[in-house]
Amino acid sequence: METYIQISLNNQDWHDVVNPETNKSYLYYAAPHVTSISPAFGHVKTTKDQVIDVVGTGFACYDDDCSDLMCRFGNQPDEYIYVKAKLESSTSVKCKVPQYTKPDVLNVEVTVNGESYTSDNKTYGYFDPFVLDANPKMLAIDGSTNIQIKGIGFVDSGQCKAAYDNRTSYLTCGGSVCAKPAAFIDKNTLNTTSFPQSEVRYSSGNNVGWDPMFIDALVWGDQFTQNQVEVFYYEDPALRSSNIAESPANIQSQILLTVDFKNNDLGRLMRLGAPKCRFSAGQKVFIEEAQLVAYPFTNSRDVNLVNTIHCKTPKW
Repeated sequence: METYIQISLNNQDWHDVVNPETNKSYLYYAAPHVTSISPAFGHVKTTKDQVIDVVGTGFACYDDDCSDLMCRFGNQPDEYIYVKAKLESSTSVKCKVPQYTKPDVLNVEVTVNGESYTSDNKTYGYFDPFVLDANPKMLAIDGSTNIQIKGIGFVDSGQCKAAYDNRTSYLTCGGSVCAKPAAFIDKNTLNTTSFPQSEVRYSSGNNVGWDPMFIDALVWGDQFTQNQVEVFYYEDPALRSSNIAESPANIQSQILLTVDFKNNDLGRLMRLGAPKCRFSAGQKVFIEEAQLVAYPFTNSRDVNLVNTIHCKTPKW
């Protein structure tokens, strides 16, 4: 909308402010907004130019060569990358994706005047996934474990998956690849679930048992990562005895739970396990850190002597 500006030096006589080149005074326009980006991701190592369609409202050119219409990639002012945009319509512009050197997820915003950018937090992801860690690494045999995959280069493609495999002998689940959908949480996190141990078999037909498996990720296409993050099934320990069955509510007492670790690899449990004790009564729940120890206590470092879970009771 065109608006005339006037100025006064005496608060009585008003003089028009007009740009002699455009014969206009001042222009208000509807603020643009970005509603979607397509595609919203691409591989860091792509060798082809990638162009994205930025869809929204209020896109326009207010100069003859449309030089003020720009796309901005980045999350911090000192990291912004500016790219010329091409106007397709009032609801669509095209922008070439700038080259980027690492996996990341960048905000993409648009300006129609070269100064004011949208702030709609729509993103473009540069993916090159790499799995760094998994939590937990110990999986229940019934397939009920929720696993958080930590890494870099994840994007919200809608097709993220996690796979379980062995590098030397192929694993199958129900006769096919041991892969499950993974939920994108952020550029460093995917959430997935495990398979029941009974379903995970080698190509020979033998069950995976207690052998370690690698957990890998996929965000697009059919190529999973090939990283070295191990997970494994564990057998539920059986409680044999406890050194105490009660304690005062206002202090923390030492509790020693002697257990049968059954078929578990004790060295692996010591290395990768994260033992805890949970105390609950109704809606009240306390979780305390725990340790795997040998009892009676000994100076020996032999992991095969481990037979006890040690923790403190919470103040109730």
